[in-house]
Amino acid sequence: MDDFALLGFRDSTSLITNVQVALWGKEVFIDCVYDPDERLPYRFVFYDCQEIKWNLLFPEDACDAEADIIDFLLGKENYLQPALFHTDIFQITILYGSLKLEKNW
Repeated sequence: MDDFALLGFRDSTSLITNVQVALWGKEVFIDCVYDPDERLPYRFVFYDCQEIKWNLLFPEDACDAEADIIDFLLGKENYLQPALFHTDIFQITILYGSLKLEKNW
């Protein structure tokens, strides 16, 4: 079972619409939409972050408004394993203390 299934998401696509870093990297917010047709918003909030690694894979696509999530791993809280978001534009890994998923649907 993949991490999206663990969160209760079905087989539809998810897109990242925004990434925000606050408190000098201590908090990271990743805004997403589930199912591009229905556009159901949700947000990952990573708290007490210790390390953020960002790789821009395709700079020519950096002006795109959304990034398709190709692969995703939640990692493990308390700095045991970083979360990973691999998209069609960038890849980000976040070593974090705790995680919250915000969605209202």
